[in-house]
Parts: sequence; structure tokens; C-alpha cells
Amino acid sequence: MNKILVNGLFFLVFMVFSSISKATLITNLSQAELDTKNYSNAEDHLTSDLLDVNYITYKGYDWAWVSPVNLESIPENTLYAPELQKNWLFADDTLLNIIKNELTLADFTNENGEIIQAVQFFNSEYTHVDTDDFNSGFLSSAWTLSGSFMTGILKGQETFYVRAVSTDPTPKPIPEPLSIFIFASALIALQIKLRSKAV
Repeated sequence: MNKILVNGLFFLVFMVFSSISKATLITNLSQAELDTKNYSNAEDHLTSDLLDVNYITYKGYDWAWVSPVNLESIPENTLYAPELQKNWLFADDTLLNIIKNELTLADFTNENGEIIQAVQFFNSEYTHVDTDDFNSGFLSSAWTLSGSFMTGILKGQETFYVRAVSTDPTPKPIPEPLSIFIFASALIALQIKLRSKAV
């Protein structure tokens, strides 16, 4: 009986520690969709309440610091494409220059001194970023091709994804001055008619 209890306790402790040490990828996609890179059903989990927690906004774009590496796959981690979260993209050269030349580590640090990052939204295992690489300008967006002669050096670049700041898809129409004038005239005419009947 004691042996069963000890084995059960050992199994429970193992499960708790393994769940603590392993990252949980935040996605609505199934493992089969992830394996086949089918992002057509992807939803964007980086919602507005996560601004300044998992991403920042600057110059009309949301910026997410998504990984301490920029290789799609290494033995200990998979870095997923930005499309894993709907509306996110790789930064082009112009946007990458903004990251390198205008944004600083302070922009990605909240008032509690915590780094604003979205690693758990795009990585299978990683939960961290490297601030030293940011400070040295070792930044990227597009992935380094695995097997290229620069892979060993470039794979450690900090990776960023972007999305255009969302706008209300159904803007409210602004009434034209003539429409307001006609509406006001009709109300005045109705009021005059009601008063004349009352007298």
C-alpha cells in the first residue's frame, strides 16, 4: 500500500513540475493545424487589454517582441509564424528600422520594470527574451534559414512581429449639415402644428 502511495505521490510531483517548466502556447489551433501550418482558423489572442503587457503601440503599429531566437525550429523550441495570431505579420525593412533606430528597451519595459513580450503566443517552449541582444541591436523579424552558413550567428536575434493598429471596421456615419437642418425643420414644424391645434 505504501509503495502505491509513494509511486502515486512521485507521479503527481512529476506532473506538477513538468507543467510548471513547460510553456503553454496560447492558440486556438489544434496540434494538427500547427503541424501542417494551417493558420486559416487562427484567432488573435493579443487583445486590447494586453496592451503594454504583451505588446506596445507605436507609429500606427502594434509591436510584439516574440522570441529570443529567429529560427523556425530548433530541438528545444518551435517559433511559429506571425499568422498564428490573426493579423500579425513579419516586419518589413522599413518597420525593422523603426525597431532598431527608434524603439528602445525602455519602450518594452512596463512601470513595474517587467519586459513587455509575447513569447507565449508564438513559441512552443520558450518563455523569455534576451535584453542584452536587444541593447546590442541584434534584432530581426524574418527567420534565419536553417542550414545557412550564418545560422549559428544569426539564430540568436531577437524576433519581432507587427500588426497595423486596428480601427473600427464599421465607422459611424457623420450626419451632413443639410440632414441635420431638415430634421430640425421638421421638428419645429411639428411643434408649431401641435401648438396651433391646442389653441
